[in-house]
Amino acid sequence: MYLTGTYKHSLDAKFRITLPSVFRKQLGDVICLVPLNNAVYGFTPESHRAWIQSFFPQGVNPRDQRAVGLRTALLSRTLTLDLDSAGRLALGKLDPKQLEAVNIKKDVAVVGVDDHFEIWDAATFDAQSAMFDANLDDLMYGVSQ
Repeated sequence: MYLTGTYKHSLDAKFRITLPSVFRKQLGDVICLVPLNNAVYGFTPESHRAWIQSFFPQGVNPRDQRAVGLRTALLSRTLTLDLDSAGRLALGKLDPKQLEAVNIKKDVAVVGVDDHFEIWDAATFDAQSAMFDANLDDLMYGVSQ
């Protein structure tokens, strides 16, 4: 799986979003959603498990409160959904407080990020993207302009 590109969409009245067809072809019918930071992250179950495990390269020590707490926090905020027959995700099934925290209301940007996608509020993503563009040389080469 290799997800790339930015696609602008509007949520429908039931707070559903149609994923880009190029994403649907790679993702399958089951998606794990994780509201985090400024976006909702979307994974296949397999890539979600790999993402969770990436935080614990040596595995989770059940006696390590921090590791157990992080794993619980990440897994408890994850919602696993089926795409409907039209390829839509029901974002309205997420906790309303979580959606409010990532500022998703109507217009969104669906962004491919290699092994997952992110759903951003469109205006927030545009501002973030402008910041990336302004600092691209530094991000790529560690060189300030």
